[in-house]
Amino acid sequence: MNQNIKQNTQSNEPKENWEFGVYTNMDNFPISEQPDYLKEGIGGVCTAGSAIVQVADTPSELVPGGILILFPWQLVSIRAVSPDFRMTFFRVSQEMFSDTLSSLWVLRSGFFFFMRKKVVTKPNESYIARFQYFCNLLDYRQKHVPLNYRKESIMQLLRVFYWDVYIGYANDPAGKNTQYTRKEELAFKFLRMIIDEHSPNKEIGYYAERLNITPKYLTNLVRSISGHSAHDWIVRYTIIEIKALLREPSMDLKTIADRLNFPDLPTFSRFFRHYTGMTPSKYRKIIQAIQPET
Repeated sequence: MNQNIKQNTQSNEPKENWEFGVYTNMDNFPISEQPDYLKEGIGGVCTAGSAIVQVADTPSELVPGGILILFPWQLVSIRAVSPDFRMTFFRVSQEMFSDTLSSLWVLRSGFFFFMRKKVVTKPNESYIARFQYFCNLLDYRQKHVPLNYRKESIMQLLRVFYWDVYIGYANDPAGKNTQYTRKEELAFKFLRMIIDEHSPNKEIGYYAERLNITPKYLTNLVRSISGHSAHDWIVRYTIIEIKALLREPSMDLKTIADRLNFPDLPTFSRFFRHYTGMTPSKYRKIIQAIQPET
């Protein structure tokens, strides 16, 4: 085991209320040689040495000037770590990652599959200083912005970062030409249906029938590729969509519930509270309190 990467995938960062951090100490890098599903997002630049980062069955070499981009829910491991391997990186909690993406335009479902295969950019020495400057901006907001505004301030910068990543995907010919396995194609179509139809109430059998496969096969397929159940993905995309709509002050809660095919407003409220720990009204009040007045 390489000594500069912790064997334990958990950071020594206090877990209570943790949502974001910028690091240069590799003790805080939450990836080991043992494959594990990430519960957070990571963005970083290699500043020295080298390593092989593997997402699912796709290995990528990380060398100085290469940008590493990892999403929550990816199966990740690291190996062939050189003794001098160093990075500057940020870590963002799964919830904060979801909140960040919820305020972007609707992303193509293929984006998440493509990012399993292209997690490291081509190395460019100029990326080191640029990414470190970006991390300095994030770190400044983490340390100096008043607590009530801190999360949103950090998320504004993260949105720019992830939007740039998405633009890179959308304009990359490889994004359209990437070859997927039969199972990946089916999972891709399943996620696209979730995004397009916005319905948390449809059973797995509904999607399986549309894909001309059995519910059991769809369940096993999605779990084998992502490590999460089909139901988890339905919930995840629904919560992202709800949060995005709650940011629109012109939409009342009933309109949002109707748009997402909930049978009634109480069911909508219970669903959101169950998975986020707060009511839609409370979430909207928090967002409105930290958004600048126009």
